[in-house]
Amino acid sequence: MLAMFHGARFGLLGPLQVLRGDGEILVPAPKHRAVLAILAINAGRPVSVERIIEELWQGVEPKFARKTLQGYVWRLRRVIGGDLLTRGGCYELRGAPQETDAARFERLLADGRGALLARDPARAHRRLGAALALWRGPALADVPASPMISAYADRLEEARLMACEAALEADVELGRHAEVIPALREFTAAHPLREFSQALLMLALYRSGRQCEALTVYGRLRALLIAEQGLEPGMAVRRLHQRILTADPGLDL
Repeated sequence: MLAMFHGARFGLLGPLQVLRGDGEILVPAPKHRAVLAILAINAGRPVSVERIIEELWQGVEPKFARKTLQGYVWRLRRVIGGDLLTRGGCYELRGAPQETDAARFERLLADGRGALLARDPARAHRRLGAALALWRGPALADVPASPMISAYADRLEEARLMACEAALEADVELGRHAEVIPALREFTAAHPLREFSQALLMLALYRSGRQCEALTVYGRLRALLIAEQGLEPGMAVRRLHQRILTADPGLDL
C-alpha cells in the first residue's frame, strides 16, 4: 500500500514512487526527489524552508538557496498539483503519516509481533508476510542522502530486520523448524551479531533433532561476540543454550 494524498500516491519502501491514477509519475531530478521525500516523511506536518535547505545542502548551500528551493517546489507542483502546500515559511504535503506504506508496514509488524506474544503464530505469519511484501527495495533507495532521510531509512531497515526475525519465529512456532533452517542460516550469516535470530536457529536445529549443531551455533556466536564486542551472549541465549544442553522437554513444540 502506498501513501495517498488526495490525487497522488507515494511509496517510501523502496525507490521513491509517485503514482496518479494507474500511471507512475517520474521525478528524475535527485534534488526534487529529496524535497519530496522530506515532505513525505513529514506528511501532514509543515517543514520549514530552513530545515529543507539544511537537509539538501548540509551547510554548503548555494547563494540563492531559497530561490533554488522555490524552483524545486514549483516543478514538483507541476507533477503533484495541489497536494504540495505553502504555509508561511514552510512547505507541507497533504495527508497524514499513518497513510504511508511505511506506516502500514509498521502497523502490520506490531500486529504480527503481538500475535506471537498471544501465541497465535498463524496470524503472526499472515501479518508479517503482508508487512514484508510491501518492500520493493531499500527505503528511499534512489533519494540523495541527508541526515533526516538517512535516519528514517535506517530506522525502517532495522524494523524490516525485526519483521524478518519475527516471520522466522512464526515459522518455527508453526512447526516448520526443519524447513526454515536454510532461511535462518542465510539470515544469521548476513547478520551474525543478531542474537535473537541465532537463538531461533539454535531452537530450530534442536527441534529437528540436531542438538550438536545447535550447540555449535552457540559456540560460534559466543566467540564472535567476545571477539567483536568483548561481551558474553545475553541472558536469554545463555538460558536457551543451557536448556539445549540438558535436553529440556519444554523446548519441544
